[in-house]
Amino acid sequence: MESLKRLYFLLIGLFSLVGLWAIYYRLTEGLTMTALTSNVSWGLWVVFYIFFIGLSAGSFLLSTMVYVFGMKQFEKIGKLALVSAFFALLGGLLFVFIDLGHPERFWHALAYRQLGSILSWEIHFYLLYMAIIVAELWYLLREDAARLVATTSGVKQTFLKAVTLGYKIPNSQQKLAADRAKSHKWMKILGVVGIPTAIGVHAGTGSLFAVVMAKHVWNTALTPIIFLVSALVSGAALMMILYAFLVDKNRQDKSMLQSLESLLILFIAVDLLLVAAEYVVGLYNYVPDERGILLDMLFGERWYIFWLGQITLGAIIPIALLSKSNKSSKVYGLAGISTILGILCVRWNLVVPAYLKPQLYGLDEAYVNSRLLYEYTPNMMEWVVSFGLISIVVLLFSWALNLLPIMENKEVEHSYEQTAERVHAI
Repeated sequence: MESLKRLYFLLIGLFSLVGLWAIYYRLTEGLTMTALTSNVSWGLWVVFYIFFIGLSAGSFLLSTMVYVFGMKQFEKIGKLALVSAFFALLGGLLFVFIDLGHPERFWHALAYRQLGSILSWEIHFYLLYMAIIVAELWYLLREDAARLVATTSGVKQTFLKAVTLGYKIPNSQQKLAADRAKSHKWMKILGVVGIPTAIGVHAGTGSLFAVVMAKHVWNTALTPIIFLVSALVSGAALMMILYAFLVDKNRQDKSMLQSLESLLILFIAVDLLLVAAEYVVGLYNYVPDERGILLDMLFGERWYIFWLGQITLGAIIPIALLSKSNKSSKVYGLAGISTILGILCVRWNLVVPAYLKPQLYGLDEAYVNSRLLYEYTPNMMEWVVSFGLISIVVLLFSWALNLLPIMENKEVEHSYEQTAERVHAI
């Protein structure tokens, strides 16, 4: 098992190095190394940007079920949900950073605020949201991390000391109980503040699309809601994958997976309802670019992204898998993977098709140039950069799982027993 773990970190480390090289190449060559054109300015990296932001918001909102609403059946994924929310947010920000024409100017959004700009508000929401996640994780992990400091050594011990920020476990049962109560209080406060912040993060991202009047397929009040609901779908699916595949089978709580199953099916049903409303209304009206885009998604060259990706992978397969009785944890995990892939197709259909139809008839023929086309297929370098960025995020997430007391582990339990004995002796 240990050799497989080393091999995993070796491979993901090599993939991350490829990613770093691809990022360097992108930063030195500019956006000319992509397949984007003047008329198709958002592509694969924006698809991954909103995909990861959705994963983050969905995971965070699931964590609030434990720390705000006290739903104990989800307690075993509370830490995992918060850590996932942090690294998914990091992934989203990396993708939007790499998509900027001048990434070195990212700080302009903070230095030159525009109160009337949704994008300006969105960036501040991201910063507040990240701070809330970090603060929650500190309150949540500090006690277990402090316990592990005494039983570990080397890099892990140094890292855990940094995480605790000097926190010391109280030396009496009474003080420890009071300290835990204080942590729970702050967790709830941060969670309450975090709910509208997380909604603002992803519904705000949807609003960036919804206010673009030139793109009729985006310009609807449903767009931010669709973003938010699909975030909940992806968050529930991600937790199902991580719990099914990362938690030891002997420690798995079947009722935990069943609760996630109920949530996932509910969120998928609501998402399908919103998709149906979007398409029925859009196809009924005769706004040419909106109707044409929807028809292209349904019956055009890339019909399979909608029918095989969004509908089959994102809804039919997960519901079919979860409808089975006596399911193994692997079936839950496969249902989650299928859903995640389906949501990725949803993100593609939200971004790219809107750029493939000219706003005025004949505009695509008025002047023909390779950089003015209303066409887009990601090239190899875009995929390499994307794969590299995802590898970096997965590597950092894996390190966090390896170094922090996020999953149930024997080291923490042993430390609890030792501390309990010392406290009892005092």
